[in-house]
Amino acid sequence: MRWYGKRRAGAVLGAGALAAFMAGSPILAQEDVRKEIEELKKGQQQILQQLQELKQMLQSQGRPGMVNVKDVVFNLGTNPTKGSDKAPLTLVEFTDYQ
Repeated sequence: MRWYGKRRAGAVLGAGALAAFMAGSPILAQEDVRKEIEELKKGQQQILQQLQELKQMLQSQGRPGMVNVKDVVFNLGTNPTKGSDKAPLTLVEFTDYQ
């Protein structure tokens, strides 16, 4: 056998080994992908559960840190005022979260 004959035989054997490797590879890759998808689904379920728990806590407690000041009478003491002492007042809070 000449040198190019040996080279051709080696190439055929190499291609066969590569084909055998590639034939088994998609199966392993599919199982890996399935496992990753299942792990992602479990993670999403945990996140949804935690969000539902937080939502329930917020609904049961009202807004945390907020004080209900509706119909509260403020004592201004001797501070100067203009207008009636019985005048309604609306407080508005503006914040900048930057």
